[in-house]
Amino acid sequence: MGGLRHWFWKRLGLAPREEVVALSDRVGRLAREVRQAAGQADKRAALQTAAFSRLEDRFGTPTRGLDGRLRHVERNVNALIRGQYVDQETLPFPHNVLSQRFHLWSQNEEDGITLALFKLIGATHRTFVELGAGVNGGNCGMLAEVCGWQGLMVDGSEARAAKLAARFGRFGVETTGTWITAEGVNALIQEHGLEGEIDLFSLDIDGSDYWVWDALNVVSPRVVIVEFNPAFGPDRAVTVQYDPAFDRGRFKSVTPHFYGASLAAFARLGAQKGYRLVLVEPRGANAYFVREDVAPDSVHHVSARLAHPAPGTDAGPLFELIEREQLPIVDLDASHG
Repeated sequence: MGGLRHWFWKRLGLAPREEVVALSDRVGRLAREVRQAAGQADKRAALQTAAFSRLEDRFGTPTRGLDGRLRHVERNVNALIRGQYVDQETLPFPHNVLSQRFHLWSQNEEDGITLALFKLIGATHRTFVELGAGVNGGNCGMLAEVCGWQGLMVDGSEARAAKLAARFGRFGVETTGTWITAEGVNALIQEHGLEGEIDLFSLDIDGSDYWVWDALNVVSPRVVIVEFNPAFGPDRAVTVQYDPAFDRGRFKSVTPHFYGASLAAFARLGAQKGYRLVLVEPRGANAYFVREDVAPDSVHHVSARLAHPAPGTDAGPLFELIEREQLPIVDLDASHG
C-alpha cells in the first residue's frame, strides 16, 4: 500500500508525506537559525548603539559635539601658530586684538579676544555680568575659572543655572536661573550686589537683547559684548519687537533667523548709551563695544558695515518673509523718523 501511495504521489508530481515532513523540518530549522542570527545581529546593533551613545555622552553628537570639538582644536592650533609667528605688538587695532583669538569656553574665539582687549585697556575691578550664560559661562567663563574674575551669571533655565553653580560657584561667582526681561534686569543685578562700574557686561538671550541693554542702568560696564543677528544684514537698524516672554523657538517654523537685533541697531543703541562699536568676532556672533571714556586713543570706533562679517549679505528676502508673515519687528530708522 505504501509503494502504491508513493507511486501515486510521484505521478501527480508531489512529494510523499515523509518527504514533506522532512522538508518541513528543514524549513523549521532554517527559520530558527535565521531568527537566531537576526537576534544576534540585533544584539550587536544594540551594543554598537550603546557604544555610540557613550561616545556622544563624552564628546557630543556627530553634528555638534564631536565635530565642534575638532573645529575648536583646529582653531586653537591656528591660534598657537599666530602666537608663534605674528608680532602682535606691531599690529594696528583691531588686528592686534583679533590675532590673539582662541577658544576655551566661549561660543567661538571670544575668550582670546576678550583677554587681549583687557590686556590693552586694563581691568579695573575684574567684575562681570553675564546674561544668557548657558552651561559654560558664556563669554565670562574663562575669566572666572582661569583668571579669577568675580561676577554674576544668569540663565533662563534653572537646570542650566544649577550646572553653572556647580561649575563656577567655587570661584565665588553668583549664579541664578531666571527669565531675563527689560523690566527686571536692573533689580536682578542689584540683588546680587553689583552696581556702578564693572569691567564687562555680556548679553546673549536670543531674543529681546536690544531692549534689555537699552533698559540697563544699574551698572556702567567698561566693555559690552552682545550677540547680534547677522541675517538682518549690515545696514538696517532693526530689532524684534519687545516681548518679555519672547521665545525664538516660536518662529522657527517660519524662519530660524528671527531673533535679536541687527548690528546697526546695536551700534545706534551703543552710541546713545555712550559706547562705540570696536570689533566683531570673525565668525559673526558677537560684537564688542567700549565705553567712550575708555582707551579712546588705542581702541578705535568702526562702523557697523565695516565690522559686519558678511557686508554683502542680501537681507531683502528675509525682510520680505518677515513682512509677509507679519512677524513683530521694529524698524528703528522708521521709528526715528
